[in-house]
Amino acid sequence: MSKKIEKLLQQAQAAFNAGNREQAQRSYERILEKDPRHLDARYFLGTMLAEQARYAQAQQHLEMAARIAPDSPYIHNNLGNVYLLSGQDAAAEQAFRKALRIAPQMSEAQTNLGNLLVKRGALEEAIELAGRAVATRPNEVATQVMLANALKDQGRIREAIPHYRRAVQLSPGNATAQSNLLMALNYLPEISTADIRRAHEEWGARFPAAGARPAVVRSGRLRVGYLSPDLGRHPVGCLIEPVLAAHDHERFEIFVYSDTACPDSMTERLRGHANTWREIGGFGNDHAASVIASDGLDVLVELAGHGAGNRLAMLGRRLAPVQVSYLGYPATTGLASMDYVITDSALDPSEADDACYTEKLWRLDRPCFGFRPDAEFPVVAALPAAESGALTFGSFNALGKVNDAVIDLWAEVLRALPASRLLMQARALSDPGSRSCVAARFGERGIASERVEMHGFMPLAEHLALFHRTDVCLDTFPWNGHMTTLDSLWMGVPVLTLKGDRRAARMGTAIMSAIGLEGFVAESREDFVAKAVGLAGDLSGLRELRASLHERLERSALADGAGLARALEGAFRAMHEATLRRQDA
Repeated sequence: MSKKIEKLLQQAQAAFNAGNREQAQRSYERILEKDPRHLDARYFLGTMLAEQARYAQAQQHLEMAARIAPDSPYIHNNLGNVYLLSGQDAAAEQAFRKALRIAPQMSEAQTNLGNLLVKRGALEEAIELAGRAVATRPNEVATQVMLANALKDQGRIREAIPHYRRAVQLSPGNATAQSNLLMALNYLPEISTADIRRAHEEWGARFPAAGARPAVVRSGRLRVGYLSPDLGRHPVGCLIEPVLAAHDHERFEIFVYSDTACPDSMTERLRGHANTWREIGGFGNDHAASVIASDGLDVLVELAGHGAGNRLAMLGRRLAPVQVSYLGYPATTGLASMDYVITDSALDPSEADDACYTEKLWRLDRPCFGFRPDAEFPVVAALPAAESGALTFGSFNALGKVNDAVIDLWAEVLRALPASRLLMQARALSDPGSRSCVAARFGERGIASERVEMHGFMPLAEHLALFHRTDVCLDTFPWNGHMTTLDSLWMGVPVLTLKGDRRAARMGTAIMSAIGLEGFVAESREDFVAKAVGLAGDLSGLRELRASLHERLERSALADGAGLARALEGAFRAMHEATLRRQDA
């Protein structure tokens, strides 16, 4: 190495350590002008660009570094991270596997590959990989979370929770581990609402009460911001679209903060409904917080709760005078600086429900969510049972919601109707090991494998075509379907749901009641089975219902996006005015 290049390298590293990324980049680029195969310059420049979310440039440099040093597991692992962050999952998987072929025990590459396997639903391999990692490194948080996520996604939630708890014990301040545990508690029926609140409240106690952010009197438009990592073809993206599309931009200025890792066509549709759209993906909490705070919002609406990619820890700083939890999470956030949860009287019907939240409940006088069917949805097909003579039940919810109690009940239905079948579709069922696991769980309950047909991830058109083969969907509990239930109804398939004791377990009841189908809400497990048997004996009624579901949805408040937007706008303005009054008191 020449003295000049050595000096430039020292300058680059000094500039980077001092936080001067521009100077560091110039120094690395000058090195590469003189020596295009300088490994350190390629690697460090690529890594630095990746930290700035400049993934295309980072990829070029790291790919060159991998060609220069093909036996470096660190380069392949970092290149895999760049592929992953830019939505190139297949290339990322190859890079992580290359790193592990070179260094089979490389912890970071194991975790990265395992998490990617969980993401794409290759759960059996992910469980095996994570199990080996936990056995050799039991005190590593990332491996505990990886194993827990894989088990949860396979529907083995009781096995998952001890690993989530272990991760939290190892690192009480780890936001991802904490949120994963809190979210997992919502999947089990035996965990009480009081215990769920207590766990969330204990998490929230980690954040000291943030200082108030003063509300200002607005002579013009009220400034409302929405924050989410799910603004794409995701249930939250689909459910927020009717609201964003109908906002009154003469009275409200709408800001959207997108943390979405892989934008898609839905992202672009949502972008068109905002006055200001800001991409904050890849920003650290400090940077993202400064961007949001600089917009001077009156109300900030958080859409993820403790879901993946959430920024609740950042909202603990209070970035707006009014902070609201909405849509994406069925329980309290536990955060003292979250002022309200938007709900309605169907999801939280009594004063007893207020005790489940650390926030104040703001009940709309209508359903607090809406439905806007995708233009790609096909027409409703004929009732399958009219030809076969036997019901085909369906489930299109994530496999993580299909706990042992759910399978117990569904198996009772199938035993009561020996000619019936169950059609399941979920991303996790792409994995042969997961299909075998589900088949075994039904087999233990006396249901032969040929009666349960399973499908994994598929394109939207193929997924929707499965509804043509389904007569009635069976809801999960205690976490009901939401977007899946709405999609099912639009495809002409009613949903049989079990009435529950918490918000997550009342979504099915809320939806079916909103379209006048209270008869599909079971009061007990015995009633659930009886209703399923009754439906099998009334195929003509099911056929008529199937043909009427479009009209029922279109006539209902669920399809009134403008009405929902007006109700939310009224709530936001009232929240803001209440904050102003408290300031003046």
